[in-house]
Amino acid sequence: MDSNRLRYFLVVAEIENIRKAADALRITPSALSKALKQLEYEIGTTLLVPTGRGISITESGRELVRRARPLMEDWEKLRHELREKKKNNASIIKPLRIGSFEIFSTHFLGSLINSLSHINELMLQEIIPSEIEKSLLDYRIDYGITNLPIPMAGIIHHRITSYELKIYGRVDIFGEVAFSDLPFVAPIISIIDSPNSIKTLDGWPDEQIERSVKYKVDMLESALELCRQGKAVAYLPTFIVKLHNNTVKSSYNLQVISSPNGNLSKKLGIYLAKRKGDPNDRLSTEIMDAITQLA
Repeated sequence: MDSNRLRYFLVVAEIENIRKAADALRITPSALSKALKQLEYEIGTTLLVPTGRGISITESGRELVRRARPLMEDWEKLRHELREKKKNNASIIKPLRIGSFEIFSTHFLGSLINSLSHINELMLQEIIPSEIEKSLLDYRIDYGITNLPIPMAGIIHHRITSYELKIYGRVDIFGEVAFSDLPFVAPIISIIDSPNSIKTLDGWPDEQIERSVKYKVDMLESALELCRQGKAVAYLPTFIVKLHNNTVKSSYNLQVISSPNGNLSKKLGIYLAKRKGDPNDRLSTEIMDAITQLA
């Protein structure tokens, strides 16, 4: 359907006179009548009927007016925004948009800023691993940093490095506690559409051994606080614990807690996700270098 015909009809419905509507639209009455007939043919119903020297809107026509007017307003707004965007694209400096989750976004931020000091504006968005690829395809972010690459058409993953996970807590409190009695703090969020055995955000090997989860939290910092206070243990990346221990009093330092299977050490990869077809630019290299230095 030609949007112009719909726009013509809305003007006619408002004025209820073909000649006056044609003047307002700056087209001939015959051209307007022809466009309206074509619109009626496309829709499959009568929209206008002659009444004396003017016209009357049918019930179907009134329904079309009611439904079409907000659509046309949105369409005109979109056209205007797209024109403005095209006009301003050359002069606007776009922010760099990176999507990741807390173990990278929060504790990786300082290293990233140092590596990307030339960037005018940085937007770091919290996105769980299973949603990062979708956010890239929706153009909500430019890059994703993840430990769980989800295979998806249009997305490529560059493996950067790996990091180690272990059980950590206060040794002075949990050093002699049996594994079955350890109170774990774990993420509330589960991972959907995981291509491997990882089902929880902290990467716990559920297929290997069950744990007793006493606390569930949204934020990594909440988990660290419970560990600092000696209330819980957590399955944490070694680089996070190293950063943590460097910033707190030694009495709050976290150490490795042993388990029946050693310390259940596990390694996960870190990946830079991007859209297929996007250039391998300097930013990609700088982001990967910053991650390598951190992990």
